[in-house]
Amino acid sequence: MSPRSNIWLILLLFSPLVVIVLSSFDNVFAQESEEFVIRRVEIWALFYRLMVAAFVVGAVVQGAIVYVCWRFRESHKKNRLREIEGV
Repeated sequence: MSPRSNIWLILLLFSPLVVIVLSSFDNVFAQESEEFVIRRVEIWALFYRLMVAAFVVGAVVQGAIVYVCWRFRESHKKNRLREIEGV
């Protein structure tokens, strides 16, 4: 791997963590205004948002796998071996 691809790999791996950390500041600052935050409700809300994202990503990946399997199957007419004429 080239050093440039290593940078992209690191960026792709750590970008979700950065987004989660930055989105969690909303709850931290809300506690300063003397409003009570019910942690159980916030945890379930975060769990629900992450599960929705996980299902969307899973559906996209599964759709891509089905497309590739269907497109490059052996019985597809473009993937059949052509007989050499005149042999």
